[in-house]
Amino acid sequence: MDVMTKTPPKKSEANASVVENTESKQIVHKDDSGNWKRKNSQFASRVQMTEDELILLFFQFDEVGKGGISLRDLRRVAASHDFTWPDEEMKHMIDFFDTDADGKLSLEDFTKIVERCNMRQGSENSQLPS
Repeated sequence: MDVMTKTPPKKSEANASVVENTESKQIVHKDDSGNWKRKNSQFASRVQMTEDELILLFFQFDEVGKGGISLRDLRRVAASHDFTWPDEEMKHMIDFFDTDADGKLSLEDFTKIVERCNMRQGSENSQLPS
């Protein structure tokens, strides 16, 4: 189905289970009953974490266990993975997601990042269309 004009697919597209509309960032697919459904998320990450894996990853960043990911922690992890971001850019990343403005990312902030990137297993946005 063409999302913009709401017309059914042409005969050659009738058997397609997924039709992408990149202009509106929606995916249209047929569900099990043959009805067309829209999904707002355009992709799901290949990496899907359980809550336990998310917590373990958080503490890999927060190596000293202070309860937050600081600029120093982010710099260390970036360097260990050969990322070369300027300190100003990494500070901006932290400030963007830091909800309590303490200069560190809490577990709650980190969870929101993971969910926003569609990397949390079982979250609504992480489901690929059928």
